[in-house]
Amino acid sequence: MTDIEKNFSEEWMKKAEQAKGLEGNNSAKLIKEIQQYGGVSVARRALSRNGCSDNFEILKKSKRLDLSMEALIVKGEYGSLFEDDEVNQCFALLCECDYFG
Repeated sequence: MTDIEKNFSEEWMKKAEQAKGLEGNNSAKLIKEIQQYGGVSVARRALSRNGCSDNFEILKKSKRLDLSMEALIVKGEYGSLFEDDEVNQCFALLCECDYFG
């Protein structure tokens, strides 16, 4: 795992930890998956399976999209970890929800 992949995983786990108190959020499961498989792998699987992260709707409802996987993926420093279409998918989803960072 490269440093940038490690940083992505660590930052995502911190965000998941912050989101723990939100109703319906299953951060414990997410954190375990990130630890086991790495954040990039977990993110890619979520995007291909659901088109968004498992907790996206909960974070949207709570007005905490800043804690979402999608917001993390579109950060400039992590863009190189993902394909352009994956980054664009996250960006479009966030824009649809009027989240612009």
